[in-house]
Amino acid sequence: MTGALVTDEMMAAACAAAGLARDGMRPGPAPLASPSYLALESASVLTGGVFLKVMHPEMREGFDLDAAMALARQAGEAGVGPRVLWSDAAQGAIAMEALTEADGWHRAMQKDLQEPPVLAAAMAALKALHATPALATRFDPFAQIDAQIAEFGRIGAPLPDDIDWLRRLIGAAEPVLRTGATLAPCRNDGSASNLMLGPGGAVRLVDYDRAGMNDPLYDLGVLLAEATDFERDMRAGFAAYAGGVDDAGFARARLWSFVDDMLHALWARLKARTSVRGGVEWLKYGEWRLMRLRMALNHPQFEQKIRLAGGAA
Repeated sequence: MTGALVTDEMMAAACAAAGLARDGMRPGPAPLASPSYLALESASVLTGGVFLKVMHPEMREGFDLDAAMALARQAGEAGVGPRVLWSDAAQGAIAMEALTEADGWHRAMQKDLQEPPVLAAAMAALKALHATPALATRFDPFAQIDAQIAEFGRIGAPLPDDIDWLRRLIGAAEPVLRTGATLAPCRNDGSASNLMLGPGGAVRLVDYDRAGMNDPLYDLGVLLAEATDFERDMRAGFAAYAGGVDDAGFARARLWSFVDDMLHALWARLKARTSVRGGVEWLKYGEWRLMRLRMALNHPQFEQKIRLAGGAA
């Protein structure tokens, strides 16, 4: 596939457009799907206290980069993300203040999110993000799931053997999840590596590639699922965001996390067939998300969650 990845020329053009010097430039993180979802969509560099990333051409379909860059800018202005210095959706490029190890910043890991102060700060940042101005576009995970299933058929790639069962059970929650929510600007991303932890307990949200208006409990649910595998331990995080735990809201957040598992499982499985980066562990990551999804859908409390969230299983 010609032109699938960001070239040196593309990165140089983005640097020039952003007014950045290339002297002393060093590469950003290498792509890693498993065990940590990191740097899969973009190539990046650090230069002069600035982090510049450019999305790979092979990744751009299905992403609303205008929304992504708008929300990144809003997050920076709200103090919950790095400040955006320049962006160009047509180039798929954005430059923002660098949060470096030298300045006391590091990427979060699951174990970090299990620390109550870190989790509370992450939830406060997420809530502040949801209070920023509305975006122009809607993030619809169900539509994306169906589009991905159609794409498998178009390219003749094998879907999971139980895809009909998976989609039917996720579909049982769809009427409940599509109603009853006040939409907010959301990242629609729960990866721990997309939170930066800094001095004095600071937390910054990074990576807004999937940005769009959505139920804020989607953002909450996917972050809780990243923090811990045990629902009893998720309730503290839910309470930190919502000011308390209500069974209906918690059930709704958990249902959204299952939808996100299906979305990312199919996405990663598809990239395993279409990406030129064969060394990335796309399939391994996708199979892990499928395993977690199957466990959730087979659990007797899945139908109870639909009832609690306001539907009839």
